[in-house]
Amino acid sequence: MSFQSLQNRHFPALSHRDFRLFWTGQCVSLIGTWMQNIGQAWLVYQMTNSSFLLGLISTLQFTPVLLLSLPIGVIIDRYPKKKILFGVQFMMMMTSFTLAFLVFTGWVAYWNIAILACFLGILNSIDMPVRQSFVVELATKEHLMNAVAMNSMIFNAARVIGPSIAGLVFGYFGAAICFFLNGVSFIPVLVSISKIEAEGLASKRDKGNLIPDIKEGISYIIKNAEVKTTVLMVAFNNAIVMNFMIMIPVMAKTVFNGDSKLYGFLMAGLGIGAFAGALILAATSYKGLRRNTQMAAFIGVALFVLIEGFVRNYQLAFIFFIFAGYCMTTALSSSNTTLQLSSPDEMRGRIMSVYSLVVGGTAPIGSLYSGIMCENFGVSTTFVVNGTLGLLVMAALILYRQNLAKKQNSIGIIQ
Repeated sequence: MSFQSLQNRHFPALSHRDFRLFWTGQCVSLIGTWMQNIGQAWLVYQMTNSSFLLGLISTLQFTPVLLLSLPIGVIIDRYPKKKILFGVQFMMMMTSFTLAFLVFTGWVAYWNIAILACFLGILNSIDMPVRQSFVVELATKEHLMNAVAMNSMIFNAARVIGPSIAGLVFGYFGAAICFFLNGVSFIPVLVSISKIEAEGLASKRDKGNLIPDIKEGISYIIKNAEVKTTVLMVAFNNAIVMNFMIMIPVMAKTVFNGDSKLYGFLMAGLGIGAFAGALILAATSYKGLRRNTQMAAFIGVALFVLIEGFVRNYQLAFIFFIFAGYCMTTALSSSNTTLQLSSPDEMRGRIMSVYSLVVGGTAPIGSLYSGIMCENFGVSTTFVVNGTLGLLVMAALILYRQNLAKKQNSIGIIQ
């Protein structure tokens, strides 16, 4: 089988010029983003030595997503996505350069990190849903699942590479270089977006009051059993089970007495598994969406989070984070595809804004919760509690989905 035929079968999204431009630009930028994530988390924990204050930064960063996602979803459906995306990426670049400048000059303090985190949260509340809803116009519905999986693949490849580089860069050169390199990494993204031909379809509908449009999107989610249960699964798991950005730095320092390099090592394990999951999902996307895989993957994440609570060897923790990462990316990519394929074109921005809301908007609740839990009961106990809750809630949601399906089938037979 030739390389071209292999690509057409397993990675058909790359046959679309616009998606290829977008994807290659993201390959560089996401590495920088993970370098900043790691650098910021370790800098804050180093400055404060408090898991609560670390969790509070994450809360501030993701609270705008919680507050703004729904109205932003309506705006995305009304205006060209390409212009919105370019502007947001440019402002993210400037935020990274500002943080690098503050650290380099010695003016950095907890309060200005908090302000920049909040501003970045506002940008993320726009960036996440616009990118998610733009993908279908870059790669077509036919290759949507492959495109989603490939985006997840580079995100998680960056999760491997970024923390590994960040741990070394932070250790040898300091946090300022981590943030500066992230700023530089936005340049290829801006170039690639400017070359994309698709503008991102804008709705021709009335551009008046946002409230009716928000209600319409929420009503659609509530009435669609598969969409509703997918949203609930993603919301709970992101809020409680997948709090890795809060718990892994605490685990590295308090359980294994490690430094930023060990933190990067553990995060790389999570990224290796996540990359493997996305690669396999992309390569097998021609088989279609398998909904049982989504539920099994969420159960797997909860199980491996539970196991991490009993681990006292960092090499073993690294291995279990690989399994957790594999399940995490499989669950989220499957959920993303389910929602996009279930969304009418004129409502996709709103549906994906809800997805962004439950992915990022639940993080303030989860970050604060995990920060308090780690502060009062220790990170190992928090892993055990979160994993146990994940297994119980997933069992309840699976039963709930089955009951909804039975009711819908019964209604269909009567009609």
